[in-house]
Amino acid sequence: MSGFDQINANQDIYAVILAGGSGTRFWPKSRHLLPKQLCKIGSNEQTMLEITLNRLEGFIPPERRIIVTHQDQIEKTKEIAGRLCKHYLAEPEARNTANALALAALHINHIHKGKNPPVMVSLHADHIIEKVPAFLKSLENAIKVSQDGLLTLVGIVPEYPETGYGYIEQGSALKAFAGGFNVASFREKPELELATKYVASKNFYWNAGMFVWRIDVIIEELNRFLKPSMEKLAGLLKDAGSNGYNDVNPKKIAEVYSALPKISIDNAVLEVSKKVAVVPADIGWQDIGSWDALSHTFEPDRDGNLLFGNGCLIGSSNTTIDTDGPFVAALGVKDHVIVHAGGAILVCPKEKAQDVKLIVDWLKGSAKHKTLV
Repeated sequence: MSGFDQINANQDIYAVILAGGSGTRFWPKSRHLLPKQLCKIGSNEQTMLEITLNRLEGFIPPERRIIVTHQDQIEKTKEIAGRLCKHYLAEPEARNTANALALAALHINHIHKGKNPPVMVSLHADHIIEKVPAFLKSLENAIKVSQDGLLTLVGIVPEYPETGYGYIEQGSALKAFAGGFNVASFREKPELELATKYVASKNFYWNAGMFVWRIDVIIEELNRFLKPSMEKLAGLLKDAGSNGYNDVNPKKIAEVYSALPKISIDNAVLEVSKKVAVVPADIGWQDIGSWDALSHTFEPDRDGNLLFGNGCLIGSSNTTIDTDGPFVAALGVKDHVIVHAGGAILVCPKEKAQDVKLIVDWLKGSAKHKTLV
């Protein structure tokens, strides 16, 4: 029996799905109470959350899946996930990924009853993955690497010089696992020229935010680099029962959470730990972060247009229309996004799609229009 088969047989693998984002760059379809991961994007017949959970079928069962989301979104999340997930953690407010993953790690450590240290597979609820068998194989490889006490990242083999993603630089090859590498460095979102050099070197991978690690190892590293926060979060479990944080008074969690620093797991741990590895993965991955990214996932027509819903594009090119009902017509439009959803309309150049969140910020400051957020 292989190391992975043994782990799986002993039921020591948990999937943690981060699903608490607000998806502001996908306004007006994505709203606070119905964010991007709870929406059907493009021509998909399922929500992004359902697609994410279904990828794990036959790999990690629903009883070992945990969704971490915002407390305002948890009821709708449960409704949509249904039988696909059994466990949920509600964050009182968003404090970035280090706190969300610390919460999940401590929760699993508290509820786990097996003899072996459990393994956490951390995924996001809003990613596109075209090659599911290859994705599951990459997780299997990462689980094997994690057994040597390494915080293991699934590094995406880049398909083109993307400037919107962070990059992972591979270092020396792992002795214990062929095909895995120590991490030499993390690089922030580069300019196009530098991104082109990264891709050409074949030593860099997109950082997809997919992590695999033993719970004891990530807790040890979090205690080393984020000790005050860990002490506060762990203290909440002192009198908790078998349901972990779900046995804790939400008001107490909110009091502790509001005092935690907002910091990503990358900044808090991965960029400073000496126990970080990467496993390359060619899995057809895309992070649909904004409306302009849909053209990387869905096949446009010969003019580069995408149409979702009732509408038409005439004499138009490289334009996306998404409408939840009303007929939308575009005539002579180039390089634009046009969206009708929930009684609101968005029109913007594709080059400004990353800035749609500015509209959400404006709406939040308008007493008259807060219902549109």
